[in-house]
Amino acid sequence: MCRDASVCDVPLSHASASRQHAALCHHTDGRVFLIDLGSSHGTFLDGSQLPPNKPVVLKNGSAIKFGQAPAKFVMRDVESAGEKRRSDAAPDSTTNAKRSSSGGLVRGGGSSVRAAHLLVKHAGSRRPSSWKEKVITRSQEEALAMIQAFREQLVAGEPDAAELAARFAELAGQESHCSSARRGGDLGEFGPGQMQPAFESAAFALEVGQLSGPVFSDSGVHLILRTA
Repeated sequence: MCRDASVCDVPLSHASASRQHAALCHHTDGRVFLIDLGSSHGTFLDGSQLPPNKPVVLKNGSAIKFGQAPAKFVMRDVESAGEKRRSDAAPDSTTNAKRSSSGGLVRGGGSSVRAAHLLVKHAGSRRPSSWKEKVITRSQEEALAMIQAFREQLVAGEPDAAELAARFAELAGQESHCSSARRGGDLGEFGPGQMQPAFESAAFALEVGQLSGPVFSDSGVHLILRTA
């Protein structure tokens, strides 16, 4: 999290945010740590300022603020040690946070969509590991071929919206490398700035009930089904 969008996943637009403000670190045992990177105006967890450069374990419901920014971040879906999942981070502007793609910092409010996705990771993914495969070695081209085959499977016979949604949930539950697989790929509702830019653009461009083509992000290759 930082003010310079070119060097971080979650840009902080407030003037009190430092160029490199804080970091979320995801341990292989499932824990999520927050580290203040020596920011000028501090990082605050549940109202208390964090000491610089000291990892602090987060838990579900942890409320985080950066500097003097009014926006608040809230942790959701942090799993216990041993469950080995990765959380994604996104800004929160209200206390009524909504769930993000696979846990992490989320926000509510503003225009939003609801979508499900099916993710196939490859060796170049920013975290080439998942609940399905401890070490992922396939190429991006191989991941794309898998996604294309899954899409052909989903649209075979021109299913109606309800059948497509049912097929998608079943297939995502079996094949997606995201921990949202346990929810049939459902990401919940999200707004601008909560997902990686390419994913967000694709999701917002879809009509309700529409299935995307392959979408590339730092996480891998996705199929997205907009559900609301």
